[in-house]
Amino acid sequence: MSELASSVTELARLLIGHLGDAQASGESAELSPFAAHLRPLASGAGIQARPRLGEDIAVRRYLDEALSATSPGLSPLAYAMAELAPALAWTQNPNYRRAPPSAGFLENYGYAVIAGPEGGAPALAPHPDLALGLLLLGPHTDYPAHHHPAAEIYIPFGVAYWRMGAKPWRPRLPGAVIHHPPNIVHATRSGDAPLAAIYLWTGELATHARLVGG
Repeated sequence: MSELASSVTELARLLIGHLGDAQASGESAELSPFAAHLRPLASGAGIQARPRLGEDIAVRRYLDEALSATSPGLSPLAYAMAELAPALAWTQNPNYRRAPPSAGFLENYGYAVIAGPEGGAPALAPHPDLALGLLLLGPHTDYPAHHHPAAEIYIPFGVAYWRMGAKPWRPRLPGAVIHHPPNIVHATRSGDAPLAAIYLWTGELATHARLVGG
């Protein structure tokens, strides 16, 4: 197994453990499908991970700061992500590019795919049933209300401000496992520091998120 494939495998193993701890604590009861789709990556069997070419987007400048500012309990996940960072291909949702939600948003937003379906955004490792990647926001960035048909989990490395549906904004601590059922409207904001968050999608993976009203 290549060094890059080993790094993908280690990240998947850490995520399975993190989701198991969250489910055992009652933080969320909807995590089993995500863990099941991570297991083939964690086994390492047949992984053909390779660096992919992405775009030189502005928000990449915040990656090191966003990962280094996390809590001690997330250090293994942050280290695993930092090991993968040189090989990541960064991109942006084409729906947001066509109609940015605010001035400066595209300079402070981007994501990279670690595992995902062939034909989607460039991924380090193919996976037909899971999209696993990293979202990155610059400081004081509002990622407004949006929705998508895939079920989703976010795990923020820093303090994040989250809102789902009509519920009020609430702070979420580093390591929180935030679950979004399919098509639920949700939004997030970063604070004084840049925000990195692992995301996992299952279900309908081909449809990009759309802003509410977009």
